[in-house]
Amino acid sequence: MRRELIVSADPGEWRAALVEDGAVVELRVERGDGYEAGSVHLGRILRQVPGLGAALVDMGGDRPAFLPQSQIFPRGRRLDEGERVVVQIRREAQGGKAPRLTMAMAPPGRSGELSPGRRWQEIGARSARLEPPARLYPEATLAAALAGALPAVDRVVTDEPGAIPEIRAAFPVAEVVDEPESQWPIDLDALFDAALSPVIAVPGGGSVHFEPARAATLIDVDTGTPETGSPERTALAINLAAAAVIARQLRLRPLGGSIVVDFVGLDDRAARDKVRTALARAVAADPARPEILGWTRLGHLELVRPRRLRPLGEVLLDTPSGGNPNKTAVAIAHEALRQLRREERARPGHRWRLTVAPDVKAALTGLAASAVHAFEQRSGRKIAIADDPSLARGQFQISPA
Repeated sequence: MRRELIVSADPGEWRAALVEDGAVVELRVERGDGYEAGSVHLGRILRQVPGLGAALVDMGGDRPAFLPQSQIFPRGRRLDEGERVVVQIRREAQGGKAPRLTMAMAPPGRSGELSPGRRWQEIGARSARLEPPARLYPEATLAAALAGALPAVDRVVTDEPGAIPEIRAAFPVAEVVDEPESQWPIDLDALFDAALSPVIAVPGGGSVHFEPARAATLIDVDTGTPETGSPERTALAINLAAAAVIARQLRLRPLGGSIVVDFVGLDDRAARDKVRTALARAVAADPARPEILGWTRLGHLELVRPRRLRPLGEVLLDTPSGGNPNKTAVAIAHEALRQLRREERARPGHRWRLTVAPDVKAALTGLAASAVHAFEQRSGRKIAIADDPSLARGQFQISPA
């Protein structure tokens, strides 16, 4: 299998698509928060929580991380308050829950890097001379975060020449090339928009609706309004096509935990078995190894996919009370900077004014301020940022200053 990673290396935010044998299978956003799955950290035990069977660990973030007793090694070891501990992030923070840690760490390093044994020596040496909380591995770069979250790749394509040294350091055995966005075989914007959409069309008719909830992800399959065919045949055909759509979206988004699928109702047991078999075949290539649990008495098909990576919806969307999901102010801030970068490339030499909604301006001068600074350093010009209360969050205007 040939794997290619396509990276849009914008200031402060990198978006990437993993392509396997020509098909996009994973999407990833990195903003350098430093707490991605697989990274190794030096933390400090805050306290034991016997009722939860876990210890809370100070990792330097805005909330403690969670270290289950089952992930403390050697088995039976007691961790005292204030004790230093080397841990690996097993699951990123998601669903309002803190990062989950383990002391049974996967071997660090990727193909072509130093051997795992040599790498562990370096990690041990760093942990001995640093005070917690501290990141030990890999280096806190956006490229390293991508490398830690994704499988090894054969080739990396980026539209930013300045990012190539960082990418080569993180992907030492991959071919790294600079290629303009206009020459890419995929539309990255469209892929991300589709992966954030609550509704995906099913080939041949019908649709699949995604609704993340706190306890589970709910997926509903709808036939639409077909004009021909028997109801039973239509339902089976739509369900079989939806199985492939669901499997792809589970990995693209990426979704984890308990997943409940409400397929179009089927009375025939043989037809239900065909749908289950189709879904099992569709998820077989997923490296997360989802497990199909079976049909419930209500006619829903349940499966479990291990939680590891934070879903795209949690990174890029927020849901107002009683409202529909919208892109966050930070996501729109990066979107505006991305469009400004395209304008700057098309018409270099200009000074630019960016007019946005008030909450997006707050993001540009707050959480995304480092991205603005990086853009200004790269372009050699200051950005004039103004707000306009008449603009909706998703609207912005770019004009020469």
